[in-house]
Amino acid sequence: MESGVCRAEADGGRNPSRALGVAMANESTERLPKDLDRVLQAAREMVSRYFSQRREDPARGCIEISGERYLLIRAASLSSEFFHLVSEILGEGREREADLFARDLVFDMAHALGKNDARRFHAWSQARDPISRLACGPQHFAFTGWATVEIDPRSRLMSGPDYMMIYRHHGSFEADAWAGGEHRPNLPVCVMNAGYSSGWCEESFGLPLVAVEICCRGRGEDSCLFLMAPPRRIEEHLAQQFPHLREAGTPPVRIPDFFVRQRLEEELRRSRDDLERRVAERTSELTQLNRRLLEEMRVREQAEQEALRAARWEAIGNLVGGIAHDFNNLMGVVIGEASLLEDALAEDSPTRAAVARMREAGQKAADLTRQLINFSRPALRRREPLEIGAVVRESLSMLERVIPENVRLEVDLQAGAGPVWMDRGQLAQVVMNLVLNAKEAMPGGGRLAIHCRRETSASGARRAILEVEDEGATLSPEARARVFEWKGAAKDGAGGIGMTLVQRVVQSAGGGVECEPHAEKGNRFRVVLPIASPEEAAAPPPAPSTAPMGTGETILVVEDQVALRRMFEQMLFSYGYRVLATGDPREALRWLADGERAIDLLLTDVVMPEMNGRELAERALQVRSRCRVLFMSGYPDDEVLCHGIERGHAELLVKPFTPSELAERVRALLDS
Repeated sequence: MESGVCRAEADGGRNPSRALGVAMANESTERLPKDLDRVLQAAREMVSRYFSQRREDPARGCIEISGERYLLIRAASLSSEFFHLVSEILGEGREREADLFARDLVFDMAHALGKNDARRFHAWSQARDPISRLACGPQHFAFTGWATVEIDPRSRLMSGPDYMMIYRHHGSFEADAWAGGEHRPNLPVCVMNAGYSSGWCEESFGLPLVAVEICCRGRGEDSCLFLMAPPRRIEEHLAQQFPHLREAGTPPVRIPDFFVRQRLEEELRRSRDDLERRVAERTSELTQLNRRLLEEMRVREQAEQEALRAARWEAIGNLVGGIAHDFNNLMGVVIGEASLLEDALAEDSPTRAAVARMREAGQKAADLTRQLINFSRPALRRREPLEIGAVVRESLSMLERVIPENVRLEVDLQAGAGPVWMDRGQLAQVVMNLVLNAKEAMPGGGRLAIHCRRETSASGARRAILEVEDEGATLSPEARARVFEWKGAAKDGAGGIGMTLVQRVVQSAGGGVECEPHAEKGNRFRVVLPIASPEEAAAPPPAPSTAPMGTGETILVVEDQVALRRMFEQMLFSYGYRVLATGDPREALRWLADGERAIDLLLTDVVMPEMNGRELAERALQVRSRCRVLFMSGYPDDEVLCHGIERGHAELLVKPFTPSELAERVRALLDS
């Protein structure tokens, strides 16, 4: 016996149960179980007992061992002759391909045989311990005629990834089959031995194993040496235990393709799983990006639609403003001349009454124009304390013309509901839009109710409440949530741009607006506005009963409309002022630059063809810093001017106006 190895041998005779020798080197047993000799002895006795129960019955063509049927096959037919047969089938020039194909085929088959034989034998022997199961392998191997086995003490026999076994096969049937032939193989030939032993051990330890033949008698080397390990670590152990394999000129070895393929498939599976995970993550990211993109597209489309509607609304406002400007200039002549004529007539003259009616009609036309301007695009916002009920009544006087007969109007305006601190035109615009929205919600007619009252909140804040109710289709919660959106509300049959403007105006005044279902049928729009503070609600000083007269001050009038210019001259002259009048802003600047001329106040139109009133005023104040400026316009569209007027930095007299209104404003400016 050789030192440092455990050997199981069979004499190959008629009775294979003849005694098997076991020996271990004391100095090299630390990597092997200390009681392996006892385990091997028990395994020898168990395998001997198994094979002793043999029965041959040629009449039946049957060989049985311990109740299992066995088959005797000539060794060379599964080794060298099988390789030659595969080579002949594939033909000349494909010898290497035939060799690799035969190796993979017989290894896979032997590996499966080893696993199955081990499973059946362990079931028969009732062996549970992996070492006991392993120990039966060499004995079984020897009794079935494969070879005898030596286990190298460097082996690590354990259930886990560190498993490694180095072993030799003596008397391998494959090596014997090839050694007697004429052809010397390039690769080791004990492929079935490697497959069967690794299959047996795989079943015994419950972990994947592969065996590689390092040296082989079949190709002329001294012995058949193998390394067995888990497929993932076989190359690592080869490099550690047999570093000479990397040296040039060393006979090659080959890891069975089944396990290489298995490892590659596992790596491929891991790569596929990783790829699927990354694809899923990327798909999720793309889905989220797509959602964000769709949302951005929706928001952008909505913004574009809103911008388009705003542009259309602005175009309507510009058109109305332009018409209103020209119309107010014409009405200014009518009202002004009528006022002058009325003042010139005797109190009891029948003609004076007719002129007064003409003036009042012109004033109503001017008020209607002003309401249209405020409805389309309020260009000038001047906040003042407003009794909300009075503004509602004024607005309804205009809206009565557009409310059809099948709509029943109910108005309940509580006295003293206000005052609120707002622009009159904007508050009227809120009332108009709410009423028109209620009318549109009832194409078949119904009840349209308007309520106005004051209430106190839970926190003690006083608020003015304006409610408009309709009997149209009750809006769904989703529709109510979008009722103040230009796009979202309109498609639900309510709201739209008018309701958007209502919300913006009310919020700019420090209030809020909401839509809620009516208790019976329809919808209720509820506007809540803060009550004006005492300072805001303070009443302005009463206007004098008669317009104040001038004391000979010089007024420079700049108006491009001849009829208006002449009328303004007459108005101012009648109140005791000296007047310089021109339709050319450049001429006005020359007069202002003349230090010899006394000019106390500049009365200028805002909209003029060559130079607007704001620019004229700025240049006038550069040469006469103490000169007062009063702007006139039927519809000021200069944003800078409007900004200054709203903050009290400039004064504006809205056309048309009466002689007394002009006289009051001029006197107030001169006395300031």
